[in-house]
Amino acid sequence: MAKTKIMQRLAFGLGVLLAPVAAQAVPLSGSIDFTGLFQGEDAGGNAVRLADAVAVDFCASVSGDCVTNAGAGSGTGAFLVNNVDPGSNLPVTAGDIGTIQDFIFAGFTGPITDFFTVGGLSFDLANLTVTQYTIPALSPQSQPTDYLLINGVGVLRALGFDDTPGTFTFSGQTDGLNLAGTFAFSGGSAAIPVAVPVPAGLSLLGAGVLGLALLRRRSAA
Repeated sequence: MAKTKIMQRLAFGLGVLLAPVAAQAVPLSGSIDFTGLFQGEDAGGNAVRLADAVAVDFCASVSGDCVTNAGAGSGTGAFLVNNVDPGSNLPVTAGDIGTIQDFIFAGFTGPITDFFTVGGLSFDLANLTVTQYTIPALSPQSQPTDYLLINGVGVLRALGFDDTPGTFTFSGQTDGLNLAGTFAFSGGSAAIPVAVPVPAGLSLLGAGVLGLALLRRRSAA
């Protein structure tokens, strides 16, 4: 009779352990690298050297002539995805063409929703830091090279995933002869540590083991 009661209680315990746990969305992870064409602009929307620029205007195509939009920081451009981190779950494939918004970086005010979109991924730009510098000409026959470096933070979004803190790095340069130049861009999820709760199933398993120990003790008594 005592053995029957133990078996009934054990069956009930297993039923609790096998009960389904509500599914949770997962954060985005990994990184992508992409490139394209751009030019620096002044506050009036005129193409200028990067050393004098206050805005970035991305070109309409990832190759060929640089066709831009009128006005500083208005309109969109295109970019080409060169690489996707092999361990990534980002819904993007190498070779995809994305859209990125022109923006004013001097006195930046954000966020910019859908700053870039590609595949099933979008990124909202919240804040950034900027570095501009010039490498002088190395000879009378050469030209100075202007560089624009931008680091930013924001939020990555994709259907079926949690909104995830993200980062990006923009590196652009022009050769001193042509105002249009090339840029390299990398973006991905931010490595922000979070507290990891004990899974519900593991907690129930611990409770089940404790229950079995108590039943054995009572049976022995």
